[in-house]
Amino acid sequence: MTDSSRKAEKFERRQGPDWICRAFGWLAISGWLLFLLAMIIAHYARPEMDTGLVRYWGIEIRSEWHPMLTLCLQYFLLASAISSGLSLLLNRLRLRRRTDHLHFNIVLLLLSCLSLLLYLFWYV
Repeated sequence: MTDSSRKAEKFERRQGPDWICRAFGWLAISGWLLFLLAMIIAHYARPEMDTGLVRYWGIEIRSEWHPMLTLCLQYFLLASAISSGLSLLLNRLRLRRRTDHLHFNIVLLLLSCLSLLLYLFWYV
């Protein structure tokens, strides 16, 4: 290689992931963990299923959302949405090169959290 062809190539200054890359990685992981916990809470907070067997035996079931667990569910979904939003913001600040890309899973997490929060605010 000659010196002129070497100058034409761009020099990669990044030595590895810096603190911003690590931060939006950890924020994305924490957002998904919070979302997973929110889905576990949603399982216990939702109304119980009314099946034919339950009606036959006359078992009383809860037909409304559990108020305390629903409040916890909203907090977990809000924390997950904030975490994914911050991760998206840091990722957006970092998009400068052709090899950098927007992470689809963070967008999906943010849309899921916001849609579930809207459902809880309007229908519960």
